[in-house]
Amino acid sequence: MSLVRLQSPATQDSRSSGPSFPGGAFRDQFGGVSASLRNRLEDSIDSAEDSNEDPQFNYPDVCADPARRYHDEFGVEGEYDPFLLPWLMNLIFEDRWLLAEKDPAEALKNQYKRQLKINIRDPDPDTANFPNGAYTIPKGRFYIETSPVGFYRRSAEGGQPAMYQWEYLIRYGLTDNLEFRVFSNGITHEAGSAGQSGITGYQPLAIDFKANFWEENTRYHLPAMGLEIYLQTPLLGSSAFNTGTQPSVNLLFDQSLPYEVGFEYNIGYTGVQNSEGEIAYQFSFQWSLQREIVKDFDVFFHGFYNAAALPRLSQFQLASQAEIPNVTVMGVGSLWTVNDRLAVFGSYNFGITPDAPISFALMGFALAL
Repeated sequence: MSLVRLQSPATQDSRSSGPSFPGGAFRDQFGGVSASLRNRLEDSIDSAEDSNEDPQFNYPDVCADPARRYHDEFGVEGEYDPFLLPWLMNLIFEDRWLLAEKDPAEALKNQYKRQLKINIRDPDPDTANFPNGAYTIPKGRFYIETSPVGFYRRSAEGGQPAMYQWEYLIRYGLTDNLEFRVFSNGITHEAGSAGQSGITGYQPLAIDFKANFWEENTRYHLPAMGLEIYLQTPLLGSSAFNTGTQPSVNLLFDQSLPYEVGFEYNIGYTGVQNSEGEIAYQFSFQWSLQREIVKDFDVFFHGFYNAAALPRLSQFQLASQAEIPNVTVMGVGSLWTVNDRLAVFGSYNFGITPDAPISFALMGFALAL
C-alpha cells in the first residue's frame, strides 16, 4: 500500500465540539446526558470542578481523515498508510481521555489518576438493576456487591417456589477495559411445597469476564458497548441447587436519552440445563431506564425477559427441556451513592408472566476497594 505524507494542518477544523464545562460548573453545564456518562467524563480530566479552563469532549466528523486528526490534535508527523475504514475510526473511541486532552502525556496521566482514585460512580454497581453496564472498573480495583435482602414469592403457576437468596458479585479490574468476576446467588432457602420440607443450601459459582469495547459517541448517538461471557459452574454449590455447567453471553449497551435519562440494555443467549442434563439456549433481554433525581440519588425502571444479566432465577429450569418457561419481570428501584466507596440500592419487582415470581424484593450495597 502506498504511503501518504502528512501535510500542515488544514485551515478548517474537522472536529465537532462536544459538551463544554466551564471551570467550577462542570455538572451544571453538562446537560442532556445521563448521570453515569457525566460521572465518567468528569473522571476523564484533571480537577474538573476546580479548573479555570473549558474542557471540550470532541467527536470528529464521520467523514474526517483520522490521520489528519492525529496530526492536527497530537502533532503526529511523518508518512502513513491510508486507513481502510476511516469513517469507522471516527465513530469508535476506546480511549475517552484523548477526547478532552490534546496532550497525550496529560491524557495518560489522567488515566493513571483514575486508577489511583476510587470512585464507585464510574461505573455504577452492576447488581443494582437487571442489566449489566457496558463499562468496566479501573485496573487493579475491586467491587464487592451483595444483596442480603432477596425475597422471592412463588410463581402464579407454582413452578417457582418461594425463595430467599443472598447474592453477591466480586469484580476485579484486570485492565481498564477488562474485568474478572465471580457471581453466586449465595445462601439460599427454598420453601417446601406439597408436603415436602424446605431446602437450605448454597448456590454454585458463576465465572465471568466482562470487556468494554468502546465509549458512547453522543454526536452520532452511538451507545457504549461491552461484552460479557460467563460460565455457570457446579463449584461450591449444594447438590440441591446444582444445575450443571451452563455458558451464557451478553452484549452490553449504555446510551444517553433526552432529559438526562440513561438507557442500559443487554441482549444475549443464556444457557439452561434441564433435569435430563441437556443444555438449551434461551434468548434473553434486560433493560433499565435510570435518571438522577438529586446529586448521587438515582431512580430506575427496569425489567428482563427470560433471565437477568446475572443468573438470579436459575431455579426455574428444573423440568424437562420442553417445559423451560419464558418469564418476564418488571420493577422499580433506586440507587444512592453514599460516598466515593459505598453505594446502596434496592428494587421491588413484579412477574408479568405466569411462570415468573408474583413479586420479589432486592436490597443491597456495593463497596469499592
